[in-house]
Amino acid sequence: MDEKEFIMASAESWREGEVNADVVEMNKWRPFYLLLRREMRKFLGEDFISERNRLIKDDPVAYLKRLLEDAKVTGLVIDEGFGEKRGEIPVRYKLLFRIEKVVNELFSMPFDKAIEQFEETLRRKVREEGYVGFKSIIAYRTGLKVTCDEKKAMEDFLSREEDWFGRKAKGFRDYLFCKTMEIAKEEGVAFQVHTGAGDRDIKLELARPSYLTDLVRRYEGRIVFVHSGYPYHRETAWMSYLFPSIYLDLSQVTPFAPLGSLNALEEVLEVSPFNKVMYGSDAFDLPEVAWLAGKVFPKYLNKVLDKMEELEIVDSEERKEIEEMILTKTAERLYKF
Repeated sequence: MDEKEFIMASAESWREGEVNADVVEMNKWRPFYLLLRREMRKFLGEDFISERNRLIKDDPVAYLKRLLEDAKVTGLVIDEGFGEKRGEIPVRYKLLFRIEKVVNELFSMPFDKAIEQFEETLRRKVREEGYVGFKSIIAYRTGLKVTCDEKKAMEDFLSREEDWFGRKAKGFRDYLFCKTMEIAKEEGVAFQVHTGAGDRDIKLELARPSYLTDLVRRYEGRIVFVHSGYPYHRETAWMSYLFPSIYLDLSQVTPFAPLGSLNALEEVLEVSPFNKVMYGSDAFDLPEVAWLAGKVFPKYLNKVLDKMEELEIVDSEERKEIEEMILTKTAERLYKF
């Protein structure tokens, strides 16, 4: 891998050849990439690309372990997405099942059978296969304006309208989202929901956390708004303040928006209960993304807590407990470590 490939492996934008634009130069000048490159040079030396290639060739698991140890990461929560776990993971980890992974195959069967199959799959994942929760990226599909209407679900299930991801079937996808909420509550597991910004396929105008207000108002399970809904993180923070079911993490904004991560953390902690806020990273092609998040987030948290202690919002004993909750304890409890 050369540096251009490294730059693009860390990017969420269009790739070369997908659009007629210089996407490499754009991604080279992201604040995130400048920070990543600087930290990699500190970690592996000026020619970090060559050293990285050598270490991965020699022993990729040892390299991953070195990254995680350097960032003091002791556990991972992994959403497998549309792939499978590849290779050894040198720390303890828990898996989440992404519900969109099975949606398209449900259109090949009658509506009642599709719902039955979906429910059975989710329960099996928890009861037999050891998954500790579910994940939805409906914000990338039909958005977060979700309605739980079985009649609409049946109508849209039969519609042939298509989008880039397959059958649109908004009412049906909404209904499966609501079924997941029910099953997560019954099984006592967390339900992660993508909110806010994402990669180039996101429907950002439909990704506001507040669209889910009526669904979660009296919900008694546990929903994690991943990415804190950034740039709508203030909505998420207030919802976590009001509704017992709502938790949030600051993944993706950490580390992809370095200043945004610091500012979002401060704004979230203006109101959100400390025991409902979690550290989070993000990672897809490069493990260094999770490594960088683990390096910078504690620094940002310290800055925010310094300010809160100075203003006498918290004291030194409370601060220590808050740090532990945000960095490890709440995630350990929620994801059953």
